[in-house]
Amino acid sequence: MASTKEIKDRISSVRDTLKITNAMYLISSSKLKKAKKALAETEPFFYSLQRAVTRLLRHVPEMTSPFFEDEDLHDEEKKVGLLVVTADKGLAGAYNHNVLKVMEEELAKYKDAKIYCMGQIGKHYLEAKGIAIDTEFNFVVQNPNLSRARSIT
Repeated sequence: MASTKEIKDRISSVRDTLKITNAMYLISSSKLKKAKKALAETEPFFYSLQRAVTRLLRHVPEMTSPFFEDEDLHDEEKKVGLLVVTADKGLAGAYNHNVLKVMEEELAKYKDAKIYCMGQIGKHYLEAKGIAIDTEFNFVVQNPNLSRARSIT
């Protein structure tokens, strides 16, 4: 049977863990609200651009561009690039695992695929497996901005 001191220590430990968990919840909900706000601010621009492109394409049916054509290439002729987006640190284990699992499945299909990696977890995983990374993007994604988005594209 545990002593009274051990029980009190355990209760104290559980309370401390609860405080940490609550703090993490508050931080994540705050970040989620910020992300939703940023998305809401960009949506009007996206839909406006989408409508403009749709209107343009209606008036130019004979437009020739490789971006609007369906090429009948065989799988071995296609150039494939995989953008692997993982987290930089913890609390995204299942997400990271699923991303890396899908990446490996796609690499099995497309042996010559170029890999573009974002996130420390993916970078470390690929390096440990000896898989070549064509381009890696190492920067904190806490405050995304237009210049970072342009460097990725």
